[in-house]
Amino acid sequence: MKNMITKAVATGMIAAVVGTAAAETTVTMDFASAYVFRGYTLNDEAVFQPGIEASGLGLPEEIGTFTIGVWGNYDIGDYGGAMTPNQFSEIDWYASYAAPIEVVDLSVGVTDYTYPFAASAEDVELFVGLGYELAGVGLAATVYRGVSGDILGGVTTVEFGAEYGFDFTETFSGSIAADARWVDGTSTGSGWNDGTVSAGVAYALNEAWSIYGSATYIAQLDDTVLVDGPFAYDVDFLGTVGVSTTF
Repeated sequence: MKNMITKAVATGMIAAVVGTAAAETTVTMDFASAYVFRGYTLNDEAVFQPGIEASGLGLPEEIGTFTIGVWGNYDIGDYGGAMTPNQFSEIDWYASYAAPIEVVDLSVGVTDYTYPFAASAEDVELFVGLGYELAGVGLAATVYRGVSGDILGGVTTVEFGAEYGFDFTETFSGSIAADARWVDGTSTGSGWNDGTVSAGVAYALNEAWSIYGSATYIAQLDDTVLVDGPFAYDVDFLGTVGVSTTF
């Protein structure tokens, strides 16, 4: 019941923020060829992944930036009968704070992963991240710590990433990115888990609406940590297309 009340309050907060002129709200609607989370294939067939995020919350920039949001995974395919199609298998609620520091980007936050139709009903994970731009390349290091839950509870993930964005025209842009993750506390031990290399493009239809697409290669860095098989390392390529609006 407490969890249901928390979700109701969060939903109300997001709805209130959407109606606040000083806040920036982004709605995304993505279709992906599979659902892969940190190297683990959760569905090897098509999924729909919508989300809504509000940031700013009407506060002055010198205080920092608060963000709240909700994201979901809706299974279209059934992963060879392992998943039930045409329902949400995961809904994530998150909140974060970005500090107003000039030298580096510092952010902290929490994500509540919920699984409406699974025996493992919920995972809660905290994170702290640092970002820095060098010669136009965005560098990031983030530490995630699962504080409760059957899946992520007790698991530490350290993620390193780099991204470079560029413009073809005023409305057409591209990006390339790479990241790698090290894990500790999983059932298969500790070590380098997975890495990805991706390329994407985005086209601004107008000031509010954009369409985009990306292709991602997923690498298995240590097969004793990220083992082969369903709900483990099962998909090595992921394609995504989507549309977003900001208001």
